[in-house]
Amino acid sequence: SESTKPSLDSNMLFSLFQALHQLYYDPNIENKNLAQKWLMQAQVSPQAWHFSWLLLNLDKVPEIQYFGASALHIKISRYWNDIPANQYESLKSQLFSQITRFASGSKIVLTRLCVALASLALSMMPDAWPCAVADMVRMFQAEDSNVDGRARCLALLELLTVLPEEFQTSRLPQYRKGQVRSVLAQECGSVFPLLEQLLQQQDSPGFIKQKVLKCFSSWVQLEIPLMDCENLIQAAFTSLQDPDLFDTAVEAIVNAISQPDAQR
Repeated sequence: SESTKPSLDSNMLFSLFQALHQLYYDPNIENKNLAQKWLMQAQVSPQAWHFSWLLLNLDKVPEIQYFGASALHIKISRYWNDIPANQYESLKSQLFSQITRFASGSKIVLTRLCVALASLALSMMPDAWPCAVADMVRMFQAEDSNVDGRARCLALLELLTVLPEEFQTSRLPQYRKGQVRSVLAQECGSVFPLLEQLLQQQDSPGFIKQKVLKCFSSWVQLEIPLMDCENLIQAAFTSLQDPDLFDTAVEAIVNAISQPDAQR
């Protein structure tokens, strides 16, 4: 996808690494501030399409990879109209493969990449990517011998958790927000059975159950009818017996019963 990637000269790349080094490692606060200002401009420049992928190389430190992932999120969430429609698919598959690569890597980078893909999905729904959530679930459930199954499961849960959160803060115009909200409310049919299964599995480790409850908590804030999440609310009540899950379970239950639908 060349047209969203203006050519990047070596001077720009050198300046980029220099500024990142100053931001993270220079003890001089003035230098840090100047570097931060320059980097914020670089993130919104046309060249960001190009350098963000280079910064995600696995030989880079997590701070630099994080900046690359953040630049992608900014470009997708704020400059969506700059992306030609014929490049949506390649952008989507590049993000999927980066998330798979980082599933066993840096947690902060993985989260930023998930947020970038969530933003892409919201912008493409419902016309350009009608079954986005079902596709995400299917992609991460497919066998990939290079990625540990548990890491893949956590990456999927992270992606599903940040999706409703990204929706709440997105800059979508009002009419699009209503449209996307109703698509997401239907798509919970792809999410809730998976969450139920993970909560009820005897061998699910605590940290997976924790992520499941957080994910559920995130989805119920989309005003999902209580009838649609009855089983998960019951599972959350059962989780109250586990001291490690107690706080997260309480939060999920409170979010579920304090949404407008629950008041009817």
